[in-house]
Amino acid sequence: MKIFPIFIPHLGCPFDCVYCDQDTITKSKPPIIQSISDSVKKFCDNNKLEDKEIAFFGGTFTELSKKLQQQYFDAVNEYKDALTSIRISTRPDSIDKDIIDFCKNNNVRTIELGVQSFSDEVLSATKRGYTSQVATESCNLIKKNNIILGVQLMLGLPGFNTTTLDETIETTIKLKPDFVRIYPTIVLKNTMLEDWYKDGEYSPLTLEESIEITSRLVEKFKKEDISVIKVGLHSDIEKDSIIAGPYHQSFGELVRAEILKTKILNNFKTKTLEISNKDISLFKGFNSRMLKEVKTKLGLQKIPIKISKNMKKDNFIFSDVEPDENW
Repeated sequence: MKIFPIFIPHLGCPFDCVYCDQDTITKSKPPIIQSISDSVKKFCDNNKLEDKEIAFFGGTFTELSKKLQQQYFDAVNEYKDALTSIRISTRPDSIDKDIIDFCKNNNVRTIELGVQSFSDEVLSATKRGYTSQVATESCNLIKKNNIILGVQLMLGLPGFNTTTLDETIETTIKLKPDFVRIYPTIVLKNTMLEDWYKDGEYSPLTLEESIEITSRLVEKFKKEDISVIKVGLHSDIEKDSIIAGPYHQSFGELVRAEILKTKILNNFKTKTLEISNKDISLFKGFNSRMLKEVKTKLGLQKIPIKISKNMKKDNFIFSDVEPDENW
């Protein structure tokens, strides 16, 4: 599936949540209708043989005026025969049956909800403006109407702790969304969270904490057949806007490395470690961070390695084959 993103920064959002500076996150201006039409045409022409989806990201799409929503849909659906579907993102309290019917009539097949947390404690502390029950009901309504459901979650928000995290994990698994995105909370300039941070009222997660928690969530959701399609913010965020928090431009790779490292440690045998050639960067990248941690925890000077071109990434085995080299 080829996805063409269209960013509508902060448009339609009825609240300014404590962590949000959407203009900084997306670095883009609201799109012009004609430019959308031209871009979609080019996208379709360049990907004629593939399934294609147009994705409206960044704002609360269903809180836009009905007229503007229709204009955006019309600009995209001008090429409806060449497209597979449309995706929108919105808030849990900005969805009802009439809105869903309107979206379905305009070729929307996927709705992402910016839930952020299923804990009332966290939702209240971050001034989201809705409850966990509202978020749960919205998720169920979307699934009931045979629309693909995506859920966006944030780690380390005000009120975040082991209990509120467990609430969110448990509810997410129960709701069984089709996919999830996981973002660690970053303190951005010009937000209420920045004020709280500077006043000592809020402390973000460390990078290490975020990697460890995210890797656990990815594995938990994987066991429940819930796909995690994205972890961490996009790498094109303006670095000067970040005040504090666990931002890393390769956060997703660090999470992959953490997951693989944990599996290796839990299944270690004194044999040759066979890995995929696609995972070399996980071991060698970031100043060989993962490799050093594995050797330290196992008390080894070197690890015999066999590199396989046929093995899928994120996999490994311990075997009796001759190693290619010792790391």
